[in-house]
Amino acid sequence: MHFYKAFGLSIHSELELTELCQDHETQTQDLRIVVSNFSIPPLSETHIYRRKIRALFAVDDAGVAYLNWEGVANFKASNGNLLEVDPLTDDPELLSLFTVSEAIGLILYQLNFFLLHASAVKIGNGAWCFTGEPGAGKSTTAAAFIKAGGTLLSDDLTAISFGADGAAFVVPAYPQLKIWDNTVSGLNYNRANLTPVTEGVNKFAYQPKEDFRHEKIRLKQVLFLHKNVSGEPDAPLPPMSVATESLANFPLPLGLLEGQALKEHFEDSFKCAKSAEMWTKERPEDFGKLEEWAREVFEKETQD
Repeated sequence: MHFYKAFGLSIHSELELTELCQDHETQTQDLRIVVSNFSIPPLSETHIYRRKIRALFAVDDAGVAYLNWEGVANFKASNGNLLEVDPLTDDPELLSLFTVSEAIGLILYQLNFFLLHASAVKIGNGAWCFTGEPGAGKSTTAAAFIKAGGTLLSDDLTAISFGADGAAFVVPAYPQLKIWDNTVSGLNYNRANLTPVTEGVNKFAYQPKEDFRHEKIRLKQVLFLHKNVSGEPDAPLPPMSVATESLANFPLPLGLLEGQALKEHFEDSFKCAKSAEMWTKERPEDFGKLEEWAREVFEKETQD
């Protein structure tokens, strides 16, 4: 059995999950990950791809959720505390990669976290989330802010919880930020401090395991990144767009969000909007300008 800490959860896992922070052996167990065989109900296609494999999804009447990644694994998430894995490959790195992404995301959803397909960085005393459609530059922007002095909170999957007063907090995930080779070069990251990853070609992982902290951080900014083809300036996200943009950046199968679940998702998106500023932002394409913007923001936030 392996013991990990991620998303504020104490995890006991029969699989080795190399991306996660190791935890001390303890009786406390928020999530158990086991290897097992199980039957799955009829599956539907999703909009989610990883390593060019489309995820298939189902949820039963009891709220148990299933994911299938052809040639990788079947996953079964139950009650927010049990993740069953039926491996379809012998590659441990591949199993780990797919387990710590959408599969654990199903557990977080069952635990009522608000989820965004986003990277998050601690800047000053607050958490900044960078989200947007694929290719918008979420990880690249996060990498620029980390180089400027920020602290990694999450990459790809960001979990948000709410206090009794409705305040939103980012719950740190695990210490890995995946960045492309051109980002490594453009931001002058030291390749000696990076690790090649199995996802994608010429992709690397920044892994600050020794300095990673698990305390939740107050959400301060959410930036919806885009490619500015219209020439419009950066602007606050209109209130009427908060729900639709949050839905567009939901990282799990949309089949989860039906009826009351969709209503609750919209309500949580407005809680985030009350707790933090939300902007549409064109990410600078030039790495020098991106670094300059990150430095200016970091200096201002750490002086306030």
